[in-house]
Amino acid sequence: MGEPSMDHIMQVGLGFWASKTLLSAVEMELFTELAKHPEDLQTLAGRLGLHPRSARDFLDALVALGFLERTDGTYSNTPSTDFFLDKRKPSYIGGMLEMANLRLYPFWNNLATALRTGELQNEAKGGGTSFFAALYADPERLKGFLKAMTEVSLEKLQHRCGYRHCPRRSDCASRAGQLAYLGHRF
Repeated sequence: MGEPSMDHIMQVGLGFWASKTLLSAVEMELFTELAKHPEDLQTLAGRLGLHPRSARDFLDALVALGFLERTDGTYSNTPSTDFFLDKRKPSYIGGMLEMANLRLYPFWNNLATALRTGELQNEAKGGGTSFFAALYADPERLKGFLKAMTEVSLEKLQHRCGYRHCPRRSDCASRAGQLAYLGHRF
């Protein structure tokens, strides 16, 4: 048995730093911006509206986390972020991350409360409207939710069924009904 180490404890305990950094980059559409072409610090900070005090640290944190590359002061997407986090591509899966950032992330702040009380910590907290009732009452929110679920489902389907060669997801399953049908078959 080895010496005690705090490394794993600290990595998990402070893991929200990495999560929130990625979620913020998705929220600001950083990867979509860089998919157009690589950009230097000043140009990218200006396009995204980043404050000079935080811009370099934020972008360099994304480099350290493996979500961006930096060469001679120019930032670019990695192959994975270019493929999966550019909103203009059909392979975009950022909708799920957008939902996680806007909806799920704040609820996790109340996990200890939920564990102690057993009370809901989502939209229905305090007798509010249930998640699905609120979701179905707001067409734009419902559209975002369905988009997020479809993005992840189609990506998994493409991977599991060997559809990586499809140039567009629509070649695999263009409608939710087709996705449900294909999901039922596998």
